[in-house]
Amino acid sequence: MRTHCYPSALALLLVLVFPVAPAYAAPVVEVSVLGIEGALLANVLAYLSIEQQKNDPDLSEGRIRGLYEKAPDEIKTALQPFGYYRPGIRSELIRRGKGFLARYTIYPGKPVRIREVNLAFSGEGSYDEELRKVRKNFPVKNGNVLEHAVYEKAKQELQETAVEQGYLDARFLTHTVRVYPEQDAAVVDLHFETGPLYRFGDVTFNQDILKNKFLERFVPFKKGDPYKTAKLLELQNALYSSDYFRQVDIRPRRDKAEGLNIPLEIDLSPRKRNKYMFGLGYGTDTGFRGILGWEDRWINRRGHRFSTELRLSQIQKNLTARYIVPVDHPATDHLDYTAAWVDERTAVSKSETRLVGASYNRSRPVRQESYYLNYQKERFSLGDESGRATLLLPGASWTRIKADDRIYTSRGSRIIMDVRGAHTALFSSVSFAQLRLNAKFIRRPWDPGRIILRGDFGYSFIAGFADLPVSQRFFAGGDQSVRGYAYRSLGPLDSAGNVIGGRDLVVGSAEYEQRIYGKWGAAVFYDIGNAINKLSDPLKQGTGVGVRWRSPVGLVRLDFAWALNALSASNHTRWRIHLNIGPDL
Repeated sequence: MRTHCYPSALALLLVLVFPVAPAYAAPVVEVSVLGIEGALLANVLAYLSIEQQKNDPDLSEGRIRGLYEKAPDEIKTALQPFGYYRPGIRSELIRRGKGFLARYTIYPGKPVRIREVNLAFSGEGSYDEELRKVRKNFPVKNGNVLEHAVYEKAKQELQETAVEQGYLDARFLTHTVRVYPEQDAAVVDLHFETGPLYRFGDVTFNQDILKNKFLERFVPFKKGDPYKTAKLLELQNALYSSDYFRQVDIRPRRDKAEGLNIPLEIDLSPRKRNKYMFGLGYGTDTGFRGILGWEDRWINRRGHRFSTELRLSQIQKNLTARYIVPVDHPATDHLDYTAAWVDERTAVSKSETRLVGASYNRSRPVRQESYYLNYQKERFSLGDESGRATLLLPGASWTRIKADDRIYTSRGSRIIMDVRGAHTALFSSVSFAQLRLNAKFIRRPWDPGRIILRGDFGYSFIAGFADLPVSQRFFAGGDQSVRGYAYRSLGPLDSAGNVIGGRDLVVGSAEYEQRIYGKWGAAVFYDIGNAINKLSDPLKQGTGVGVRWRSPVGLVRLDFAWALNALSASNHTRWRIHLNIGPDL
C-alpha cells in the first residue's frame, strides 16, 4: 500500500506540533537624561515620547529614530514651566546589540526672570483688606524666576480669596505672560476685576423638630452682612456640632437673589431623638468601671435636653441627672441644672454626697468657662474623723487647651484653674475658699521623642480644717498624681497613722517618652508631691518606666512605678502598676 503525504498537510502538522518562533522581536530601548534632576528631570521624562513608548512591543527601528528626533523639542517644552527657554541639548542614539541607548545631555542655561509685573485691580473689592494682603504678598515678583506653577497658583489664590470674601463674579480681564527668551526676561500683565460684593439674604430652615427662632441663634451673621464662605462653614459646623442633626446641607440660592442679597436654604436631617451610652473600662485608681446613660436630645422645640447617667467603679457610685438649656449662643453656651448622688469609698475615706446645682458654661476655640452654684450635703469619715457638712458652694473654672492634636499631642498645653468657696453666713456649715491649678505641657524637641511636664497645685483658706468634708480636701497618689503610691494614699496623717487629707497640694511630674517601633514606645518618669498642711511637710517621690501604645482612642499607658519614700498604712507595696487610657489633653 502506498502512502501519500501532501505538503500543505505536513506544514500544518509541523506548525501545530512545533510552534514557529516569532519572526520579529522589538528592539530594547534605554533612555538616559543627564544634566538635570528633581522636578525638572521628572517633567522631562513625562514629556519624552521615547521614554513613554520604549516598552511598546510593536516598536520598530524606524519609530525609534523618529521618537529620538522628536525629543529635543519635547525637552524644551518640558523645561519652560520652570523658566528655562534656551537650553542646550546634546543627543546621541547608540546601538547596543539588538537595542538602542537614547542619551540626552541637557544644559538648562539661564532661567527667564520676571522683569516687570503689572497687577491691576478694579471693582468694589479693590480695597478689601484680605485681597490687599494677597496682593501685597503676591508671589510673582520682579526678579523672580518665571515658574508657571507659581504663577497659576498665585492667580488661583487671588480668585479663591475674592470668592471667599463675597466677590462671586471676580475674574481676570487680562492674564498674559510675555516671554523674551533672547533677553532671558518676561513681563506679566494681570488685571483683576472683583465685581460687586454679594451679601447674605434670608435664611430658611427645612426641618420640623425645633423652632426656627431657636435655630436662627446659630446663624453667625445678619441679613445684609458680606457673603463670606468662612461664615457658611461656621454655620454648618455649629449646626452639626449641636448634636441635633445628622446631616446639614446649606444651599445658597443665587437664582433667587434679591439684588446682591443671596438667600440660603438649609436642609436639616435630625438625629435619633434618644441617645444611649454604655461603656466598660479599667484603671488602677478606680478598678473596673462602667457607665450607663441616656439622653433626650430635644425634649421640646426650644432645644432643651435632658440626660442621666450612672457611673460605677470599685471605689465610686455616681448617679447624675442634668437638664440643659441653650442660651444666647446655643452652639457654645448653655445653662445646666444638675442633681447628683455620689458614694465614694477609697482605702482611706468614705463619703456620700447629695447635690443640686446650676452652672453657666461657655466654650470658645481654646477656652472653656464655667460659673456654678452647688448646694450639697455630705456625710464623711476618714481615719478617726467623721462628720456631716452642708455647703452652698459658688465657684468658677477656666480651662485652656492648645494642641496640634488633642488625642496624640506633639506640641500643646492644658491649664485648668478652679476657684470655689463657702461661708457659714450663707447656708454652709464651714467657711473656706479654695484655689486649684492644674497644668500639663507637651513638647517634641526631636522626633520621635516627647517631653511631658505636669503640675498640680491647690491652696485652701480655712480656719477649722477638721470641719472640711472629704470632697474638699486634697489627697495625692495614683495614676494622675505621684505614681508608685496608691490612689489618694498620700497626705497628712492622724495619730493612728491614717491619711486624712491636706489643706494644700503640691505635685510635679517630668516624663520622657520615646517611640520605639510603629505605634509602640517607652517612657521614663519622675514624680514628686504630696497633700500638705504647711510648706515644711515632706514631699513623696516616685519613679519608673512605662510602655506606650498608640491606640485609636488615645494613648495606652502602662507604668511600672517605684515609691522612693517610706510607705503609709494604705500603701502595702513599694512598687505599683498604673494603667491609664485616653487622649493626651
